[in-house]
Amino acid sequence: MVPLRKILFIFSLIMVLFPLSGFAADEFPFEDNRFQGVYTTENLDRIIDAYNLFQDWYWTSQGNTEQDFHGRLECPGWTESSEKVHHLRFLPGWYGCRWGVHRINPEAPSKYGYGECYGFAQFIGYLLSGERNPQHKWRFYYSIQDAGGLKVGDILRVEYIWKDVSYRHSAVVYAVRGEEVTFLQASGSSYNQISVDAGFSDGFYQDVRSIEELAHLPYLKISRSKQNTN
Repeated sequence: MVPLRKILFIFSLIMVLFPLSGFAADEFPFEDNRFQGVYTTENLDRIIDAYNLFQDWYWTSQGNTEQDFHGRLECPGWTESSEKVHHLRFLPGWYGCRWGVHRINPEAPSKYGYGECYGFAQFIGYLLSGERNPQHKWRFYYSIQDAGGLKVGDILRVEYIWKDVSYRHSAVVYAVRGEEVTFLQASGSSYNQISVDAGFSDGFYQDVRSIEELAHLPYLKISRSKQNTN
């Protein structure tokens, strides 16, 4: 028979190595229901104003500091040394998202960053729906035709490899104007610089706005909240 002390030790070790996601989420409590259920460009503008997510500001924060989820006018990790590597990495002590790490995985953010454009889209999706992991919980469509078109608040995601380079990007539909669609997004390759009312840009495809071009993005996945009935 295994001694009780040994059982308790093993259980404690498991909890340290494999913490429950709910426990990790409690480390950074956050709630905001002011914007829920309204899938309009005007409501996204209210989110942008409330959280300072303005054009060309940055979704970048310092490691081991309390997260406040707001944008920054200047990127604190931007230096000449980082410019030499084409802005593709953060300086030590900085990571690339204020949302998603402890919501997606139980681990806390590392100094090397996690989430980036994905975490940004998750944050916007949460504010719109109240669901903490929208790109996993919302309805999935794998073509614009199957989705019946695009709606404000939809999250578009691509993941593919082209000539041995991996391209991944998430963006929130900001506005639909006939055949033109624009996005609210953060760019992981430029310290999560924010763009508003812009074309979809994943590093390979740039400023894609037309329904026809968007329909041809490789490995496209569309996530849509069940609340989004506009």
